[in-house]
Order: sequence, then C-alpha cells, then structure tokens
Amino acid sequence: MVDGKTLSCLAVALALLVAMPARGDDPERISAVQQALQVMGYDPGPVDGAMGGNTRRALEAFQGEFGLAVDGRIDDALIERLRAEAALDAASPERRLTRKGLLRSYTRAVQDGLHDLGFDPGPVDGTVGPLTRKAVRAFQTVAEVDVTGMISPQLLQAINHARGL
Repeated sequence: MVDGKTLSCLAVALALLVAMPARGDDPERISAVQQALQVMGYDPGPVDGAMGGNTRRALEAFQGEFGLAVDGRIDDALIERLRAEAALDAASPERRLTRKGLLRSYTRAVQDGLHDLGFDPGPVDGTVGPLTRKAVRAFQTVAEVDVTGMISPQLLQAINHARGL
C-alpha cells in the first residue's frame, strides 16, 4: 500500500487530467501522467512535462500491462485506465515488484527469513500462497507493523532486521 501523501499526490495528478485539454503534448498533461505513472511503480524519468524516451517506455509498459494499444501516446483510454487503476491501488508493493520482475526473488527471500524466524511460510519457492500470506501477517503482527500480508522491500528489510542482518 502507498502512504496517504503519495495517494494525495496521485489524486491531484489524476484530477488535473480531467480538466486538461485532450492534446497529448501539453506539458501539464504529460507531467500529470508522469506523476501518476511514477506513483504506480513505473519509471517515466523526471516529472518534467517532456515526452522523452523514459516517459514513452513507461507509457508503453503501462499500456501493455493493462491491455491498451501499445503506442506510447496519451489519450482518453490511457487516462481512463490510469484513473481506474489508481482507484484499485495499482501502486501496491507486490505490483511494483512484479513490474520490475522481482516479486519471485523477494518472495523467496521473505519465505527464507520467515522460516529462520520460526514462521511457517510453506515451501521456499517464490510463490505467494496462503501459507506465505499467513506467515507474513503473523510476522507483521509480532513486529508491530501494518498488517497487510503483502510482500514488499520494507517487509524484507524488517525481516532481515529481526534476523540481525
């Protein structure tokens, strides 16, 4: 999950998109899209209102993941999907790790750490199943952190801290 400040920034960025002209090359519109993509775990480069290569690649990655025409353009379909995904909290830690191809390796590391700490995540296989979720929640409860059941870099950091690493 993302924090309230980040969600507020995302809400402002998406609200700006509603009032903006339909031109995809408008710097304010590009900045708002860059900000939304950044919050959702894509890397559009700096939020500068310029349609550079990083922004285009982030747009294409988003479009591909969510079934839109992969053309790197800002259009109404893109804006609508950005809004819909933001409402569903597309910026969850697991979605970010999945986009970067790291979820499986983080999950293995979390499972290994949970096992070392006496929690039973099931097999150390990189798969987020019910036993892993249960063990994550149990650890989060004992560690007195937000109980989300989600794999994240912060969770792995907390587990490693608890392991003395």
